[in-house]
Amino acid sequence: ARTITKDDVLQLHFDISTGSEYPDGDEWVIVEYIFPYSVDLPDSLKNRDYFTRLAGNEGESGWKHRELLRFRQGKVKRLEEAVNFIDQKASELYQSLKEASVIDRIRKTAP
Repeated sequence: ARTITKDDVLQLHFDISTGSEYPDGDEWVIVEYIFPYSVDLPDSLKNRDYFTRLAGNEGESGWKHRELLRFRQGKVKRLEEAVNFIDQKASELYQSLKEASVIDRIRKTAP
């Protein structure tokens, strides 16, 4: 798995090995967009299109969004389309958190 961040707020995790035992497993990737803060989100952001709760250890929690993407089909590589989709989805999720003032709240409470 590999992790990158968007503005040090939204983490992107990539899992390319989960489906590797299937014949076309090398054509798929699971992308998890993680918002690792234990804060309340507005109800409008709590759904499968945005975020679901991510339980952590010792009562900690956060939020995640998961996508299963096909980045290769047969001999045709569609990696650029997958990367564009990932970037657009990360921007959409980040913007939704920003518009709901969630990012401002976590920055105000940060040490």
